[in-house]
Amino acid sequence: MNTKQQNDMEKVNLSTQIAVIGGGYAGLKAASRISANGYNVILAPQHNDTDNNLAVLGVSAAETDRIKALENDVANDQNVEILPLSTLLEASGMPGNFTLRFESAGAVLEKSAGAVVVATDTAVNPLHQIYGLTPATNVVSVSEFENLLASETTRKAIEDGKKTVAFLVGFAHEGSPLLMKRVLNCVSDIVGMDGCSAYVYVNNIKVADDGLERLYTRCRNSGAIYFKLQKAPTVIQENEKLTVSFYDPVIRNDIELNPDIIVCEEVLVADNVNLGLAEALHIDVGPMGFLQKENVHRLPVASNREGIFVVGSAREVQDLSTSWSDVDNMMLRVRALIGDGEKSVAAKAVVDREKCTICLTCYRCCPHGAISWDDKAVISSLACQGCGICASECPMDAIQLADFTDAEMTDRIKAAASESAANAPKIVAFCCQNSAYEAGLAAKAFGHQLPAGLQLIQVPCAGKIDIHYILNALVEGADGVLVLACHTGNCKSEFGNTYAKWRINDAYQKLEQVGIEKDRLEFKTLASNMASDFARIVIDMEKRIGQKKG
Repeated sequence: MNTKQQNDMEKVNLSTQIAVIGGGYAGLKAASRISANGYNVILAPQHNDTDNNLAVLGVSAAETDRIKALENDVANDQNVEILPLSTLLEASGMPGNFTLRFESAGAVLEKSAGAVVVATDTAVNPLHQIYGLTPATNVVSVSEFENLLASETTRKAIEDGKKTVAFLVGFAHEGSPLLMKRVLNCVSDIVGMDGCSAYVYVNNIKVADDGLERLYTRCRNSGAIYFKLQKAPTVIQENEKLTVSFYDPVIRNDIELNPDIIVCEEVLVADNVNLGLAEALHIDVGPMGFLQKENVHRLPVASNREGIFVVGSAREVQDLSTSWSDVDNMMLRVRALIGDGEKSVAAKAVVDREKCTICLTCYRCCPHGAISWDDKAVISSLACQGCGICASECPMDAIQLADFTDAEMTDRIKAAASESAANAPKIVAFCCQNSAYEAGLAAKAFGHQLPAGLQLIQVPCAGKIDIHYILNALVEGADGVLVLACHTGNCKSEFGNTYAKWRINDAYQKLEQVGIEKDRLEFKTLASNMASDFARIVIDMEKRIGQKKG
C-alpha cells in the first residue's frame, strides 16, 4: 500500500463492524445509532457503567425512562453483540481493520472492527476530607443525598423533621455546570418541603448550561439562601452537632448556622479504566485521565488516531444531551471513514523500501499510530494524516510525503529565496498550513503591512520542516528565515511544533559553527486567527535584518 507513488489511488476493504467500549448511557446510544446506520456492533460494557451511571447526570424521570427504553432496544437489537463485562487486553491493526482482544467472562475473545468508539462513564469522588469532615449520617456527599431524596422513607423523614440542609460547593475544586445542576435539583427538592430550609455556600455558581440560571433563580425565589464566598466557610463537626460559619465584611461579624445535614460537593472524574484503554489503543490521555487532549483539532470526538473516537464522559465531564450530541458527531465520522466497507484512498506518505533500514524511528515518532512494519516500514494510507514528521526524522530519507517531497520543497525554497525585491531583505517563512499559513493569508487579505521581500512556504505541519530546508533557504540567498508553528497543545499532530523547535536549536548550533548570526533564524508560534501577530513578527524580522544590512 505504501510503495505506491503519491496520489495513486488504491481500494481498501474495511470491516463494517464497529466496537463500542462502555455500556452506559453514551455507549448504549452509540450502539443504537451505529446499528441504525447499517453497521454491526460489538458492545463491550465496563465495570462502572452497568447501572448506566445515571446518578451523576442529574437526569429527569422522563430522561431516565428514555435510557431504560434504549437499554431494552439495544439488548434486543440483532445487529448488536453484547459481551459480558469485559477488559480490553490488546488492540492491533489500523483503521478499517482493527483486531481487539477482550477478556470477558473468564475467556479471551478476539473481535475485528473497522472503528472503535470509547464511551466510558464518569466516576465520582466525594470531597469530605477537604473540609475536614468525616462521612456520617448527617454529613453526606451529593450522590448520597440524592439517594436519600430518592427513598420515600428517608425523604419523608427529612420533611417531617423540618431539616435545615447546608450545601458546600466550589471550594474544594472548580466544579462544573453538571455538578451545579445536581446540587440545585437537591436544593429545589428541599425548599419544596414544608418547613425545610436550604443554605448554599458556593464559590463560583456554574450555571452556564440550558435552564440552570432559571433553576437557580427559582430556588432562590422559593427560599433558598445563597452565600457566595471567596474562600470556604469554617465547618465544625462535633458528634451530631454541625456548625458552618464565615466572616461577613459588610456586617463585620461571623454568620453562623447549625444545619441538620451538610451536603459536601464531589468531583466528577474519568473512569479508572481509561488509562488501560489508552495504553491498549495507543491513544493520548488528556487532563485528569480523560481520553482527549485539550487540542482544538481533536474536537468534537477525535483521538490522535484515525478510526478511534471518544464520546461523552470518556473525553470530558458531560451531561446527557451533550453526550448524545457527541454520538451524532461520532456517527458522521464513522460513516465518512467506513462508508459501505470499501473506499479508494491515496497514499499520503511513500516508503522507499531499498533505503529503509527498519530502524523504527518513524514508528516511534508517528503521533497517529499509522506505521507498522513487515520486513520494512509500512504506512497505512487511512491512518496517516500527512504531517510529515516521519519523513523529516527518517535518518535515511526513505520516506517522502505527497505534494511535499524533498525535491519539491527544494524547488520551492530556491524559488522563494531567489525572489527579488529592491532594497528589501529577503525573508522566507515556513508556515504550518493549519495555523501560521492561514494567519499569513489573513494578514494579506486584511491589508496589514508586510515586508516586500516576504515569501511564504506552506508545509503540512511544522514537524515537516527539516533542518536542511532552513539551511538551504539561507544558502539560496534568504536574509532571514522564520519557522512558524502552532501553539503548544494545539498542533494537529500534537508534537509537530516540538520537533520543529528541536530542529531550530540544532540549526542555531550549526549557524554558530559557520559564523552566521543566529538572529537571522527565528521560531514563533501562532494560531490561524492571529493575522496582526503574523504581521508584527515578519515586520520585526525585516527591521532587524535591515538594520544589520544597513
